[in-house]
Amino acid sequence: MSALTTDAQAARAFRALRWRLTANTLRGLVAGSRLRLLMIAACSAIFWAGLFVLFFEGFHFLGQFVKLYNYFVEYLFGMFFLSLLIMLIASTGIIMYTGLFSPREAGYLLTTPAPADRIFAYKFLEAMAFSSWGFILLGSPMMVAYGITVGAPWPFYALFLGFLLAFVLIPGSLGGIGAILVANYLPRQRRTVVGLLVAGASAGLVALGVQVAKAPGEALSRDWLDGLLKRLEFSQHPLLPSRWLSAGLIGAAKGEWRDGAFYLAITVANAAMAYLLAAVVARELYRRGYGRVQGGRSARRRKGLYSVDAAFHRVFFFIARPIRLLILKDLRTFRRDPSQWSQFLIFFGLLAFYFVNIRRFGYDIESPYWRNLLSFLNLAVTALILSTFTSRFIFPMLSLEGRNFWVLGLFPLQRADILWGKFLFASGISLVATEGLIVLSDWMLNLSWTMIALHVGLVAILCLGLSGISVGLGAKMPNLKEDDPSKIAAGFGGTLNLLASLVFIGVIVGSLAFPCHVYFGANDQNGSGIVVVSVERFRGWLIAAMSLSLVVGVLGTVLPLRLGMRAFRRMEF
Repeated sequence: MSALTTDAQAARAFRALRWRLTANTLRGLVAGSRLRLLMIAACSAIFWAGLFVLFFEGFHFLGQFVKLYNYFVEYLFGMFFLSLLIMLIASTGIIMYTGLFSPREAGYLLTTPAPADRIFAYKFLEAMAFSSWGFILLGSPMMVAYGITVGAPWPFYALFLGFLLAFVLIPGSLGGIGAILVANYLPRQRRTVVGLLVAGASAGLVALGVQVAKAPGEALSRDWLDGLLKRLEFSQHPLLPSRWLSAGLIGAAKGEWRDGAFYLAITVANAAMAYLLAAVVARELYRRGYGRVQGGRSARRRKGLYSVDAAFHRVFFFIARPIRLLILKDLRTFRRDPSQWSQFLIFFGLLAFYFVNIRRFGYDIESPYWRNLLSFLNLAVTALILSTFTSRFIFPMLSLEGRNFWVLGLFPLQRADILWGKFLFASGISLVATEGLIVLSDWMLNLSWTMIALHVGLVAILCLGLSGISVGLGAKMPNLKEDDPSKIAAGFGGTLNLLASLVFIGVIVGSLAFPCHVYFGANDQNGSGIVVVSVERFRGWLIAAMSLSLVVGVLGTVLPLRLGMRAFRRMEF
């Protein structure tokens, strides 16, 4: 029997579909979400410029060690690309699993006569676009800074783009293979697999931290750097793609085009081989894996963490039972979705890893001025990551009720109580995740207990305000027609929520950071300040700054919630 459709016909159909979807998306962005486009462009430019300055100064610092400069750069590139390789495998695997086995689109495509490997290729391109743009954004400023520092010829800047594009295909293909194998052989243990991956990544970070801690000598000294390089030799294994990238880019920067072309050819050949293997696995196992995943979803009673749920009810007995049940429902939804808690753990886990190693870099023995400055930078980074979490997961929470939104109107409680339940859930998770990190950071920096207490209070204000903004604006501007939280967060409402969160963070952190910066800068014996600020005046500034933060925090929490509650009460289901 002749095939219902040939491979060439299926490829042309999927290519036309991809171009049509891309054109419609771009047209919709330009026509209806110019604020989002402007904000994305501005934030990306600022982020790129900040990374460029950071890498440029870092390469200049390494230039002090002239004899070991090439070794430093080679190991730096090896560890950087190896870390990104592992992160891309995990992120692409999660995105591929979601795209191949969860949405209704995948079920519809499997009913068509299109081959399974063509459907995989269509989803693979989408997953690579979502997971790899951040890698390009991170890698390009480092490569540009390195090229300017060493005076690389102009073809180097075109060559490193080819390296990056070929490199991302390797972890993307491995992630796709992993997703299909999990669906075929562990269809009901996907959360366990994600948990094991997160645990493995955490163990790797701990092992790396131990290696850094065991480096002999004073931090950033010649002996310390030499000992650290010996402990990181595993990143230079010749079979690792990160090794091909670092060796090829360093050779191209020196004008050694033969070495650059050789390693580029190796990277491209292995990327093509990895994708070919992924396509073969998809052709043989994708349809069977989809059937096993769908067949594993039954109405059987879940054996979950019921003891934890019971403890939740006992600890928060003072909250009305209907609201407790709503919070518990959101908590179960959160822990049953690996795409949410895995990203949550990765982001805050990396922050914790950095905070633990603060003393290893000697920051705790710096002057009070620099320790204070670093503490507020750490606080700002934590708040920015938290704002990303609330905008990505908390803001779409009410909209994800979707077509079942009318059920909320049948609950035996006021509609305002529903939003209070969402707010308590968001603020509770935020407080648990951030307060411990800030205490760890300040303790590692040897700050006074007074400053630690001020930072703890500031973080509490930030958590409540960011949660109130996300929950209130989510109720004010819901998108009930969309079931993808990333698309809800990327819309006009999500963009406005992120922008309001950034302004809120700037005002809250800046109000306390400015008087501290002036006081420690003026009294720092190593600084150039002439005017010495008295302790009494500094205390008055702190009282005024905390009062301003409290006022702004209350307004930032209450006003969005009131707007959301008013819109929620008037909403017709």
